[in-house]
Amino acid sequence: MIRNPILIAALLASAACGKVNELTNQTRTVAAPREEVFARMFGDGSAFSGLPLVTNGGSTRLYELVVQKGEPGFEKMAPKQRPDAYKVKIAVAMEIPREAHLIYNVDDGALQTGLRFTFDELTPDRTRVTFAVDDLTGAGSDGLTVNRSALHRVARDALRRLDEFDEAEAPA
Repeated sequence: MIRNPILIAALLASAACGKVNELTNQTRTVAAPREEVFARMFGDGSAFSGLPLVTNGGSTRLYELVVQKGEPGFEKMAPKQRPDAYKVKIAVAMEIPREAHLIYNVDDGALQTGLRFTFDELTPDRTRVTFAVDDLTGAGSDGLTVNRSALHRVARDALRRLDEFDEAEAPA
């Protein structure tokens, strides 16, 4: 009798771990030019629409979204286990169209994690997109689990946009 609930719980836990591992490091190759892939993943209508833009004058674009304690939306972004946090920042650095790096900061780097997308042009009509999750750093980083899942939602949305392209095999 008690064996069934334990078996069901084990199956649910292993299914959830599979989803996390699926997103942890992922590489896909699509039949499209690098610029087109980058624009589809991070252009208009993406999670980055409307973020304030700061530029260094080169090919790198820097987007920043900073939310401080007391502002609307702070509760959604701040870790629940860090009620003393006063500032959350998501910075997005894009080396167009080679790389996109999202960095999630709490209290100016006291806790930090991120997502990195790399766009490799294999041929003029084939692009390999590699996705990786940065290691979590900082004291008390277990409070970031909810916010890491928010970053994973952003990553899933960006990777889902790759479905609009034909899948391609990487050349040998």
